Amino acid sequence: MALATAFASCNNSRKDDANKEPEVNSRAETESSAVSLSGKNWKLVMLNGKPVVLDSEIGSPHIKFENAEQVSGNLGCNNFGGGYKADGNEISFSKIVSTQMACPNLKVEQSFLELLNTAKKFNISKDTLTLDNGTSVAKLTLQ
Repeated sequence: MALATAFASCNNSRKDDANKEPEVNSRAETESSAVSLSGKNWKLVMLNGKPVVLDSEIGSPHIKFENAEQVSGNLGCNNFGGGYKADGNEISFSKIVSTQMACPNLKVEQSFLELLNTAKKFNISKDTLTLDNGTSVAKLTLQ
């Protein structure tokens, strides 16, 4: 009887461990996604499917994910910063603020900022980061 009880309890703990494993894997994937975003200056190369063409060389539009919560960058002339959350391939930005200098390329800057504020998904393929808001047209491509 004691042997049967010991066998049953071992068997149940294996089932419990099997149920816990996907949660650990899911957490690892989320952490991996956030880690793969950070530590690199992602330079803006395409905006809404078109190559980014700047009127001047004041700044280079880019974004840098500082850690698992902070983001900063340049819109082309104005600097910006704020917060973000990444979970799987979903992303959201919050409290994005920017300087307000009168600059050329304001159309590029405004589109870049608007897409950051409405981004819902991200994808990293090789050295390319794509942020989009769920439509087929509105997206940022960064390298």
